[in-house]
Amino acid sequence: MDRNFIITEYDQKLESRLFAFLEKCLPESGRALDLNGRHSFYKDIHGHFDVFLCMTDGETIIGTVAVRRMNDKDCELKSLYLLEKYHGLGLGRKLLETAVRYAADSGYERMYLDSLSTSKRALKLYRMAGFTDTEKYNDSIFSDVFMVLELRRL
Repeated sequence: MDRNFIITEYDQKLESRLFAFLEKCLPESGRALDLNGRHSFYKDIHGHFDVFLCMTDGETIIGTVAVRRMNDKDCELKSLYLLEKYHGLGLGRKLLETAVRYAADSGYERMYLDSLSTSKRALKLYRMAGFTDTEKYNDSIFSDVFMVLELRRL
């Protein structure tokens, strides 16, 4: 991998590039971007997430990951997306590891996530990172897999 992929914290200046990324990436996994409905939180990134990270290839956003606070001890992994053409390069793992490190460094004890059973590649990545199945912890009508990771202090 001789390209320089950079992970940077979201800034409002990236909004149009983020929306373009989501419009391309979500359909790759069978989803449709709905900024006026279920995805309206993307219009208020800083109000919805502790941190929202974008991975870029040059000026193009190719991946995202976010951490959302649930309570003092628990957080949630959100918006882990990577364009299909970048799969298999270890970039999804790099995004995930960055989010987990952020959560642990922020003092969280557990990281939860919800996903779809059809997202086989993502579920494999989560399990390899140490996430285990848990009970449904939210009211999502879109997810059917719920996982948790016990964060270890370094």
